[in-house]
Amino acid sequence: MALLGYGGIVELSRNWPEPMALAPEAINFSTSVIELGNSEYWTGDRIIFAAADGIPIDINGDGYADCPEGHGVYYGSTWNLGPARVHISSESDQYYQPSDSVAFYNTIATTGLATQGSGYIRIDALDRIVIYKSEIGAHNADANDKVLLSRVKTSNLVFTRYSSSSTYINAVNSAANSVEPLTLPSTSQKLETVIAVPAGFETISNDPDQRGWLFQADLQEWALDIDAANLDMTAIGETFGENTKALVRGAGSMQFLIDHHDSSIGQDPLAILRLVLLTQNSAKTTARFYLYKDRDDTLNQLGGTVYYLCNLLLTNSRLNTRFDSAITGSSDFVVTGEISMRLDP
Repeated sequence: MALLGYGGIVELSRNWPEPMALAPEAINFSTSVIELGNSEYWTGDRIIFAAADGIPIDINGDGYADCPEGHGVYYGSTWNLGPARVHISSESDQYYQPSDSVAFYNTIATTGLATQGSGYIRIDALDRIVIYKSEIGAHNADANDKVLLSRVKTSNLVFTRYSSSSTYINAVNSAANSVEPLTLPSTSQKLETVIAVPAGFETISNDPDQRGWLFQADLQEWALDIDAANLDMTAIGETFGENTKALVRGAGSMQFLIDHHDSSIGQDPLAILRLVLLTQNSAKTTARFYLYKDRDDTLNQLGGTVYYLCNLLLTNSRLNTRFDSAITGSSDFVVTGEISMRLDP
């Protein structure tokens, strides 16, 4: 049985990359670049980074990183001097503050303490990342939007995709506390290789509704064949491994319009082309194919929203960039797992 559609939209809830554990040595403070070592993260992704004793960023805007114990205390220190010693500009300067009312040590009260921060990342050719304040700033490499990393001594960090869920936030904090005392085997590795990942990560990352749905592309047409018995599985096995064939429940194709832009409700449409470059779990995304969306129940027609919901593996993607027409794309895919029809009021 083949399901055919004309026009409409496709929304994707992309599988999230694995959370990472980073040693402080992964940070280049001179350039505010981080060695991530994970190509599953994409430019424009919103992320959370966390360190139990404070992150190397001035969140509260007081001029000091919100990492009180990470500041230097002597002139010539490797680390930036905190408010307790910032008055020292040469070896001959008085070590102590001129007033006893000034705190002797850098404290939460004098620098602030932030164990988590978030931002949008830009990936370079070496899989290093730079953090920006906005998604469009990350895509455009806007120097004025760049998040600067302060040279302070921080503990091991947790780096992962962003969610505002309290369950997820608490899991990130728990993971940061767990990795803090460890000597990590490398500057960058998957979190699961060094600790038992808190359950809160999977609670959010395995649920497409919790991950969030993003408008992906305006569809010109699409086709979905749910008769898996008659599908040619040769290319599927070659691309994703022979075991994947047993999971395939259908296949199809879609043709869509490409418009490279930033949107608060969507992501860069070129992301749909990058999916096929990834392998295994990261090539997988959950998709909604809408028959109609947010329709009014007027003129005796059924209102609400109706769509097909399924997990996709993209197997082939193409672009048409002829000068005399709009930029269009097409993609073939296979469906893994159950295909369901959803009706939302």
